[in-house]
Amino acid sequence: MAQVTVRLPPVLAQLVACERNVAVHGATVGEALRDLVEREPGLALHLFDDTGALRRLVLCFCNGEDVRAAGGLDHALEPGDTLTLVNSGAGG
Repeated sequence: MAQVTVRLPPVLAQLVACERNVAVHGATVGEALRDLVEREPGLALHLFDDTGALRRLVLCFCNGEDVRAAGGLDHALEPGDTLTLVNSGAGG
């Protein structure tokens, strides 16, 4: 299992009083994010919908590449990868 870093936006890090850069383990994006949620359960509601998919307004990038276009939660990770989570805004 790869050790990767998850970068959280300030609003999510503040919600769970954790660091903005968190080291997690996982062979895929989904496994890494589940490891993050096991450590910080308060993030689950903000990251995942009822089906276990990433919420529509949560963007996830692996080394700058949008994971939705690269396999989604099944996207394979390599040691040292960085996942960056971004809350996109909605409205009009």
